[in-house]
Amino acid sequence: MDFIRFLFSWKFVKQVLLAIVFSAAIVWGTMIFLSSYTGHNKYIPVPDIRGKLIEEVVQSSFYTDFRFIVLDSVFDADLPPGTILYQDPWVDTRVKQNRQIYVTISSSTPDKVSMPDLKFLTLRQAESMLGSYGLKVGNLYYTPAFDADAVQQQMYNDQPIEPGERIYKGSVIDLVVGTGGGSYQILIEETPADTVPLEGYEVRDYIGG
Repeated sequence: MDFIRFLFSWKFVKQVLLAIVFSAAIVWGTMIFLSSYTGHNKYIPVPDIRGKLIEEVVQSSFYTDFRFIVLDSVFDADLPPGTILYQDPWVDTRVKQNRQIYVTISSSTPDKVSMPDLKFLTLRQAESMLGSYGLKVGNLYYTPAFDADAVQQQMYNDQPIEPGERIYKGSVIDLVVGTGGGSYQILIEETPADTVPLEGYEVRDYIGG
């Protein structure tokens, strides 16, 4: 009975209330400290660094609130190597200080791709496939063949190139195309002065479209 009476006494209730207040004060103080220490609710906008050189951005005092990590590189012949092409997070995204910014930059050398197999494809199909691989159509060399307008041979630097061989994106591929049994005409807008026909083939300029 004395213990039960003590539980309902003012002295016990007072001790419990003091313990609750003291615990709440500790929790509140800890949260305030952590908020101040971690910079909670303190955000800064991500600047637009596209088109800038990664070396200049890293060395600039204007961007010391961020850390930059090169995630990927893409060849672009029109841009100096190291130019920032893409950034993540995006421009004006609000982030905390020292946030990592992932960037994609332009590389000094083009990527390599595997040469596709164009043999027996139509000229239109071959052109489309070369474009999807990042390659370009060069000269067309015509030779008698049963399947008109079909690729008979693929050439790189005046030499046959086998499917699967690794070459740089942007490389120019010449094609040997069959003429078939009938006549074949192709629009010729200009004739390059430095065009040298391969022996045994009729050369006609290719106007990509």
